[in-house]
Amino acid sequence: MERACFIGVDLTSAAKKPTACVALDWELHLTMFDFLLSDGQIIGAIECYHPSIVAIDAPLSLPNGLCCLEESCPCQSLSSAKGRVCERELSRCGIPCYYTTKKSIIKDMVYRAIALKDEITARGYQVIEVYPYAAKVRLLGRHIPKKITPEGIAFLKERLVALFPHPIPYLERFNHDLCDALLAAYTAYLYARGEIEIIGDPEEGAISIPAILQDKLHG
Repeated sequence: MERACFIGVDLTSAAKKPTACVALDWELHLTMFDFLLSDGQIIGAIECYHPSIVAIDAPLSLPNGLCCLEESCPCQSLSSAKGRVCERELSRCGIPCYYTTKKSIIKDMVYRAIALKDEITARGYQVIEVYPYAAKVRLLGRHIPKKITPEGIAFLKERLVALFPHPIPYLERFNHDLCDALLAAYTAYLYARGEIEIIGDPEEGAISIPAILQDKLHG
């Protein structure tokens, strides 16, 4: 199997809802895209392609002081502020996101993401947390139509074509989840090039986003 250097995972909260996964090589050729169900299938794809970096679009850590997100548990965040440092920093940058708290509506996704990260890193792969919406803001600007609308998906595909140096096979078949997975893999590529900004406290859990608006990355 040809090595895929970067895999992007647009994780869902449970295996019953397929997770979009995309792989890119160093030249940004699309080498794989698929919808996978179980964590075992996701890990199987990673083991098949042996990526340099796996980029997951989901919180990969809890705020310092929390052992879980259960309101019945006495554990408490060490900060009086809501969520993780990285989430608060994104908000200060004008990039909204879900906060990781005991009242989170994506609690199941957080648990799944942390367990998946631990399993992937235990197998020797580097895992980073990414946020495709932040990548869109940095790379495409702030005036982005909602991704679930026909206008939003058409806008995103048009901009992706301009962003990548090669044609993206089957892009016309991509939904917004695959586009987010593609942007996650692209962020992993930028990470390898040192063209990202680390948002948050690395000891608590940081998010990697594109460092600047980039018109020409491949020239």
